[in-house]
Amino acid sequence: MNKTLPEWISYVTALHSNKIELGLDRITQVGKKMDLISFEGTVITVAGTNGKGTTCAFLEEMLVEAGYKVGVYSSPHILRYTERLRINKEELSDDAHCNAFSVVERYRQKILLSFFEYVTLSCLYLLKLAQCDFILLEVGLGGRLDATNMVDSDLSVITTIAIDHTDWLGNDREVIGFEKAGVFRPFKPVVCGEYDPPKSLINHAKSINARITFAGKDFHAISYRTNWQWQGKTMLSLLPFSAMPQQNCSTALAVIDALSLDINPNTLKKAIGNAALAGRFEKIDMQIKNDVYLDVAHNPQSAKYLAKQLNRIRDAKLDACRIFAIVGMLKDKDCSGNFSELNVIVDEYQVISLDCERGATVAELDVFFQNSIKTINNVITYAKNIEEAYKNILLQINSSDIIVVFGSFYTVAAFLKFQGSECE
Repeated sequence: MNKTLPEWISYVTALHSNKIELGLDRITQVGKKMDLISFEGTVITVAGTNGKGTTCAFLEEMLVEAGYKVGVYSSPHILRYTERLRINKEELSDDAHCNAFSVVERYRQKILLSFFEYVTLSCLYLLKLAQCDFILLEVGLGGRLDATNMVDSDLSVITTIAIDHTDWLGNDREVIGFEKAGVFRPFKPVVCGEYDPPKSLINHAKSINARITFAGKDFHAISYRTNWQWQGKTMLSLLPFSAMPQQNCSTALAVIDALSLDINPNTLKKAIGNAALAGRFEKIDMQIKNDVYLDVAHNPQSAKYLAKQLNRIRDAKLDACRIFAIVGMLKDKDCSGNFSELNVIVDEYQVISLDCERGATVAELDVFFQNSIKTINNVITYAKNIEEAYKNILLQINSSDIIVVFGSFYTVAAFLKFQGSECE
């Protein structure tokens, strides 16, 4: 099939009626035929509610800086499909992805694959060709039945456990913890970055004799005014702070420790300082004096961390500082919980509808906001789109004020598209 990448994506999207269909039977059938179950390099599977992408980004930076060849498969993308796969921090060409799609199509025969299964197989095929020293697989949804769990991994990571995707994973932490723990492998190491892991996760690790190390017990992060210290089997001091969560950096360092990799401390410090990921408290240039941040925070746990980061930035400013937020969310998320966490810090919301099937309308977001916990006198305003919301803010903003765009990958993507046209 001689298709362009957009044509392949349209074809794959239309192939299966369900965008999400958990289960490993279909993908494993095709994966075995394509020899994608095991890899020569070290495979690290990263699961969790929040922090998967940033944990992979920290690990990627550390390993690449140390001279290893590293492949990362992550999801979802923000602007470009090719964001889903990186080899040594570089995206692959459209042609490479088209070729991978054609190979999957040849092997799947009559087996119907979901979009995520098809994409996972194509990216695993490209990772196999790349012959990486390390392969980082970010779990898409849950763990036990996620497509990435087809692969034999050498080490598993759990970042955090919170309530999200309740339609698929359950509505309490014990059930969700068990689903996440499905990525564990018998007698293989596990790094748990969650400070309060559910008993279901701990019990499953014990039942299969997985060698698990816990944040707060086996490794620790200690913050000081200008730097922080990490303590595991080894100790690292004078580490730089990052815009991305320290908890996820600490987890990444625990992975390095668990693999007994001898990486120079200065190399790790440099990697921590350089690590970044699009849409994770990402500071962007809008050609104005104000700081503008993008964050894909879309559940209360991630919203709480975003509020903490905004508070830190605001406290560092000498002048009075107000925070204006442009927000769009999916209606199947805990939108009231998200507002409740950000209400402590946001002075005014510019609320937009998201142009997607699950997107909440401004009317629905208004109801969610009214049902949230109000901490300060928050103002909520409604805008037709990103452009109107941004221009509404510019009419009243002072030079020391902050703009933050959050709520969903769709919201961040829409703003980045607007930024591209605005700054041309």
